[in-house]
Amino acid sequence: MTNQIIMPETGSNHSVRDSTLSIQADLNGFSFGIFDSKGSCRVLKQYTYTILDYDDLDQEIHKLFRQEELLRLSYKKCYCLFISNKSTLIPSHLFDVQHLRSYLDFVTPLDDLDEIHFRQLPVSEAINVFAIPSPIAAIVHTYQPNTLFLHQSIPLIHLLQEKDLQEGLILHLSANISSIALYAEGRLVLSNTFNVHSFTDTLYYLSNLLQQWNLSLKDTPVFLSGNLTDADKMLFESYYPKLIPLSSKAIGLAFGQAAGKKFHLLQQLSICE
Repeated sequence: MTNQIIMPETGSNHSVRDSTLSIQADLNGFSFGIFDSKGSCRVLKQYTYTILDYDDLDQEIHKLFRQEELLRLSYKKCYCLFISNKSTLIPSHLFDVQHLRSYLDFVTPLDDLDEIHFRQLPVSEAINVFAIPSPIAAIVHTYQPNTLFLHQSIPLIHLLQEKDLQEGLILHLSANISSIALYAEGRLVLSNTFNVHSFTDTLYYLSNLLQQWNLSLKDTPVFLSGNLTDADKMLFESYYPKLIPLSSKAIGLAFGQAAGKKFHLLQQLSICE
C-alpha cells in the first residue's frame, strides 16, 4: 500500500465532532477527506494498492483502518462512495426490493461478496441499485456505523440536474471506469458506467451516444470530473470545445486545483443524503 498525504498531518488537535468524513474507493485505491462544519476541507489523503481479488481487498482495507487513526474517529456524518460499473437505475414505480440482485445481474456479473444497496435519487423519480464489495462495506460500517453508502452515478446525476439545461452531459473518469449522465430534451435520458481500457474508449462511446440523441459534439456542454491528463484534455477539447472541468472549491482552495478536480466527488457526496 502506498500512502500519498496530500495535506500535512493536522495532529491530534483536529476536532472531528462536527466534521464530515467522505470516502472514495475502488479496486485501485482509497481516498478520504474531512470537512469541517463550514465546509472547508481540513484533511485529504490518498492510498493506492495492488489487489487481485476481494481477499486482497479485505486485507488492504483492514490494514488501512488499523494504521489510519483519522478513519477510526467518530464523525457527525460519513459518506462512502465505491466506484464500479455495478449499478443501474430503476423507475420508482417499478422498483421492488425483492428483485435487487436480478436488477444488477441483468447489467453485469456479480461476485458472491458483492453487497447490494439502493438509494432514491434526490431529484429524480428513480432508484439507484448498486453493489459494494463486502470487505469495504463491513469495515467502514464497523468504525462508522452511520455511513451512507453511494454509487458515483448519484452525485453525477444530481450535479447535472442542478445545471438546469435542455441538453448536457456529465462525465467522471477513474482508473478503469467511465461514468456518464446525459440530459436531452430537458430531462435525464441516460446514466451508465462502463469499463474502459484507454481514454479513447470513452471518446468513442461519447461520440456514438451524442449521435444517437442527435446532439452536436461542438455545441453540447460536457462537464468533467475525475482524472484527466493534459494530453487527454487537449484531445478531448478538440472534439468537445464546450468542455467544462469540475472542481471542488473547498479542496481546490486547500490543496490546489489539480486535487480539486481529481477529488471533486468527495465534497459532493453530502448533497445525496
